[in-house]
Amino acid sequence: MEIRAPQGPELEALMTLAGHVLSAERTGPFVRSHLERHHLLVAVEGGEVLGVLAYRTDWFQCTLVSLVSVRPDHRKRGVARALYKAVEGMSPSPRLYSSTEETNSLAIQMHTALGFQPSGHIDNLPQGYRELLFYKRLR
Repeated sequence: MEIRAPQGPELEALMTLAGHVLSAERTGPFVRSHLERHHLLVAVEGGEVLGVLAYRTDWFQCTLVSLVSVRPDHRKRGVARALYKAVEGMSPSPRLYSSTEETNSLAIQMHTALGFQPSGHIDNLPQGYRELLFYKRLR
């Protein structure tokens, strides 16, 4: 599996994966803005996009993973782990944050398995669920 920046022909696959997490109206603008800033990583194997991770490096002078999505037929096979390891390696900050909804037990387990610690939560979001924040010290 190769982790790298996305290439032009992979845009449709990126949109599909991001659409698993975001609403239809948010997916296009979200992916395009991260592409423009070069803040997207893809996991590719055999010419197929298996997963995507979007991040930003300007969140309180820290790196924040703002989206991770893995094809359903490739989940629990190390794709998300490889994407997180790649962003850890390129983060300009020693602090990495990520989040998930309080109802996403698999994502909560994944964050724990990747060495993240709970760091708080955000209430009163439009979706109605609490967003849990996770923190990992990199170096």
